[in-house]
Amino acid sequence: MANLHIGSSAIRALHIYVSFAWRSLWATIKTAAKLREMRIFLISWFLLSDAIATVSGTAILFARTELHMGTVSVAVLSITATSSGIVGALIWPRISERFHWSTNRTIIVCLLLMEIIPVYGLLGFLPFVKSWGFGGLQQGWEIYPLGFIHGFVMGGLSSYCRAFVGELIPPGHEAAFFALYAVTDKGSSAIGPAVVGVIVDHTGGIRPAFWFLLVMIALPVPLIWMVDVERGKKDAVKMSEIMNRDSSEAYVMQDRREEMEDEGEEEGQGLLTTHDHASP
Repeated sequence: MANLHIGSSAIRALHIYVSFAWRSLWATIKTAAKLREMRIFLISWFLLSDAIATVSGTAILFARTELHMGTVSVAVLSITATSSGIVGALIWPRISERFHWSTNRTIIVCLLLMEIIPVYGLLGFLPFVKSWGFGGLQQGWEIYPLGFIHGFVMGGLSSYCRAFVGELIPPGHEAAFFALYAVTDKGSSAIGPAVVGVIVDHTGGIRPAFWFLLVMIALPVPLIWMVDVERGKKDAVKMSEIMNRDSSEAYVMQDRREEMEDEGEEEGQGLLTTHDHASP
């Protein structure tokens, strides 16, 4: 019986925590929907993160099936991308500072460089490139420079996108909005690979999926360009003031309700005491 009681208590506690998490997430989504710049960026980030996941998955699939690369070769490709990502994280701030690029412009430049990957893969459709026997990802060694580009670009995107959304968050509510940022990231990662799977089923090859990757990487560009960071900062500060004021009023009302409940209990106890004394 004791174990059963402990189990039911754990399930009840888990239900409370999960319910609270979903309510908090929904409240953050409703708040983000009221902030125009944040709303635009989250939509662009949804598309961008899906594109990133799709490029990575498609590259590995292409390497294994079309280029017939073994496990060791794929592992070297992964190490190449990871190492270049570290380099990119260190180099991109210097590039941005050197050319005086804003955060959103740096993100756009990263996306344009990412377009090299699908464009290079599409060169394999050209007859004169096919005649060379290399180019357009016809040989296994060609994927390593693309892996370096992917990692280098990701080193900039991962840091600059996080910094970008940080500028649009209402002060004092960073934890909730970064949680929404993470949910947006992970929640979109299945759409692109599913579409690639459909393309492969209908065409019998992976190379046509590069057309889809070309479009996916381009979709977030105009949205990111539309984001006005200065306006977003001002809107975030105003929203923070409104949220803090509403929270203060809610606390005051809660305290008042508790005081009224305490007063009601005291009056009830007084009536019972009076009744007891009046009874013979």
